[in-house]
Amino acid sequence: PPPAPAPPHAQLVSTPQPPMWRTVALVRSRGLYLTQALRADVEAGANPRDVKIKLAEEIVARFHGEEAAANAHRAAGNRMKDGELPDDLPEIELTAAEAMPIAAVLNKAGLVKNSAVARDLLGAGGVRIDGEVVDRTFIYELGATHVCQAGKKAFARITLKSE
Repeated sequence: PPPAPAPPHAQLVSTPQPPMWRTVALVRSRGLYLTQALRADVEAGANPRDVKIKLAEEIVARFHGEEAAANAHRAAGNRMKDGELPDDLPEIELTAAEAMPIAAVLNKAGLVKNSAVARDLLGAGGVRIDGEVVDRTFIYELGATHVCQAGKKAFARITLKSE
């Protein structure tokens, strides 16, 4: 079967700029003046993606309600907003004989392809433990449970138990 179409939020955010302004003008309920103001903001250096996200949320809110609009980015597969956790956060229990470096925990939990990717993410500030950025010196203690994020989309609540 053919792949399912992307959610409307994802389709709109990926729209190129010239057609985007036609879409904004046709769909916005706030009038031409505000549409022109948004376009002027983008021409002055604002990120067009931010305008697309606002428009997508406005469309989703109009047809599906404010709550659906607030969560539309999840359906579009975008990264979680700061401090936000996925609804289906996996719970992973790992066993070890002793405390482990965070790179090894991420690898063993399957949040990264291999330890080298984990080290790269750690070096780039792309790993969070309980919402705080950590580096490769972070040690996962036996008995500890933390919410781990590796990159933009890999999340899990990981418990490290003794063997």
